[in-house]
Amino acid sequence: MAVSQVGEWRLALRGWQRRAFETWSAKRPVDALIVATPGAGKTRFAARVVHAALAARDVARVIVVVPREHLKGQVARVLAQSGIQLDHAFANATRTLASDVHGAVVTYQQVAAAPRLFHDLVRVPSIVVLDEIHHAGEEATWGQSLRDAFGGARYRLSMSGTPFRSDGAAIPFVRYEAGLSVADFSYDYASALQDGVCRALVFPLHGGEAEWISRDGQMMRASFDATLDRRHESERLRTALTQPAWVGDVLVKSHLRLAAMRMAGHPDAGGLVAAMNQDHARFIADLLQKRVGVTPEIVVSDIDGASRRINAFAASRDPWIVAVHMISEGVDIPRLRVGVFASNVVTEMYFRQFCGRFVRTTSDRADREAYVYVPDDHRIRRLAAQITVDVRSALRSRLDVDDPGVLVAAAQRSDRRSDEGEYASINATATESQTLSFGPLFNPSALDDDAIPVAQTERPAAATAAGIPTNVERKERLRRQLRALVASVSTTFGVDHKWIHATLNQRCGGTVATAALLELEARRRIAAGWLARRQYDGIKP
Repeated sequence: MAVSQVGEWRLALRGWQRRAFETWSAKRPVDALIVATPGAGKTRFAARVVHAALAARDVARVIVVVPREHLKGQVARVLAQSGIQLDHAFANATRTLASDVHGAVVTYQQVAAAPRLFHDLVRVPSIVVLDEIHHAGEEATWGQSLRDAFGGARYRLSMSGTPFRSDGAAIPFVRYEAGLSVADFSYDYASALQDGVCRALVFPLHGGEAEWISRDGQMMRASFDATLDRRHESERLRTALTQPAWVGDVLVKSHLRLAAMRMAGHPDAGGLVAAMNQDHARFIADLLQKRVGVTPEIVVSDIDGASRRINAFAASRDPWIVAVHMISEGVDIPRLRVGVFASNVVTEMYFRQFCGRFVRTTSDRADREAYVYVPDDHRIRRLAAQITVDVRSALRSRLDVDDPGVLVAAAQRSDRRSDEGEYASINATATESQTLSFGPLFNPSALDDDAIPVAQTERPAAATAAGIPTNVERKERLRRQLRALVASVSTTFGVDHKWIHATLNQRCGGTVATAALLELEARRRIAAGWLARRQYDGIKP
């Protein structure tokens, strides 16, 4: 089958995915922005758009851009379900694509490093999917790099799970009005909850009292109810998050919740802790081991194989994983049911993306709620409350929140500060303040099993893309087999590896790096034949 050809679309779509596709298909604009809440299924929707463009022969190449390395394989596996093969191991140094893939999945960093390369790749009619496009504003040069790379693409589909403002670096291919991005189609969390697409979130808030020496040398002691200036409230939060007594108590409570879920019909339910930095992640992991007897997986950027660790955790039944910025938007681990927000980053975007890790559903109706444990810092409390206000305004929930108008102006800054000056954390104790949920209407613990109507057409069973290898993964297995065969041929016949590879390149064309699946299979058969016949008839020095 020619690489530009795809079969019929046979996968189920949720209602919003179908409506969004119809919106795109009616006009087929060069640029489209789709904003859909985390966990709603943006990748499946993107696959539908890409499939339609390929099937109509409007495009012959697909480039998907994602924010982090460990998302590449996940995205490629989802698109492979619809017959779209993407090279998620593509390296800029390779420069060309194999003949048996429709395109590649790359990161924003890759594009920024070589915009001319991607400009050349999309010289053929192409569709470019920009996943979590708000990341294009993280570096001043990224926006221009994307314009240089993909300005000539036939279609550009931008997607985000978080609405964003243009108050930083300009984000390309996005239309703005009064500083706000304008979406061609939007699907919010309230709608997803009503449709049964996402889980309901419950926020147990934990306050308490902290004691520390401030950066200006003052001896401070304050509860989370006390009003402080900006610097001191940030120090109070950091103190709580770094004291074993406070963090340990919250971890114990969250672990007991997770254990109850695992005993109540979700045996592989998992928990995620967001840590402040790498040392803090290891501190939390040590506390989990000491307080509840669990050794969690740790995923931080300086650990080799972070993507492999995330994928292994997703496929396992292990209870806990601790991460620093690694399990972010797009990471699909539907079994996550309990979160602990132990980060001092208090931007709305970061908090909502963290919460998005817990709203993904499985096909089991018994797992319809998730719990996110948060400090009762007023900034984080407002972020959590805003999520509940969003739901109330759309669904007339009976949640009672003080002064909801104030909640719209949620904090938009990070409290990642250096420990300069005299600041020192001394002590902190935790108390459970209250629980923010969606009231009786959407608080699952207050409902009977049949209380929430779920339209089956809106909620197909979750796809198990992890079990479907892509062509790239099949080729990597063949390359490993081929390396072993070439080593055996070299040892058996006393021929250097380079001559063996030169023979295979000559007979099969191209190189191992750019070989198609059938070409790699042909190489494997030739090398195996030499060993079977006990005769090497290739190039020698």
